[in-house]
Amino acid sequence: MNDTQSIQLYVGENIKKIRLARGLSLEDVAARIYKSKSTVSKYERGSIAIDIATLEDIAEVLDVHPAQLLMTPSPEKRAPLTQLSLDEVYMFSYDGKEKRIIKSVIERYQTDESNRFSIHLYYDVQSKNELGNCVSFYQGFSTKYDVLENYTLENSRHPIEQIWLSCISGLSQNRIQVGFLAGLLNATMLPAVRKVVLSPSIISDEELMERLVFTKKDLQTIRKLNFFIIDEFIG
Repeated sequence: MNDTQSIQLYVGENIKKIRLARGLSLEDVAARIYKSKSTVSKYERGSIAIDIATLEDIAEVLDVHPAQLLMTPSPEKRAPLTQLSLDEVYMFSYDGKEKRIIKSVIERYQTDESNRFSIHLYYDVQSKNELGNCVSFYQGFSTKYDVLENYTLENSRHPIEQIWLSCISGLSQNRIQVGFLAGLLNATMLPAVRKVVLSPSIISDEELMERLVFTKKDLQTIRKLNFFIIDEFIG
């Protein structure tokens, strides 16, 4: 397989995962770019090349920057100069009602500002290979300040649902961040806050539970100060 065919496959995979995450069918995309369903399907399979004008049309339908559709996971591949893809990051949270750890994936894309990133959050997924099958898909931006990073995101299907994520990291090289996720709870559409852990790799359930479940100290702080504090600093 040559480089051109490889890029076609990556572009097709990017289109498919974002289309599925946004809840769009092949027919939806085809109708909006004035192409046939079979043609869009071939784009996603990487069996035919996409011209620049069509790529821009698809990006507009998916509400993403065209460069985000050109990203490849291989560091040796040349990335577009206008917007560079950073590595994917796992986000973990804990659902106390269902007694399970929720795994999500964050994709960061560099913007023109060095500390500001365009963000895709694939919330509640089984693996990085099935991002399109996420329960919810959020888009927005993050701003990084030394050890602190703040995110403002919006549900692509339900704009009324906006979430905020704030995380801190330590001085070590493990790149693990801890913080909180605030927004409307899907089941009740009421405001809620969860602890979260961000990591470039999978973390064991045992370690995650130690970080994600509210501790006695957390509850004591809430009762005493009437607000919740993330005071865990990864050294």
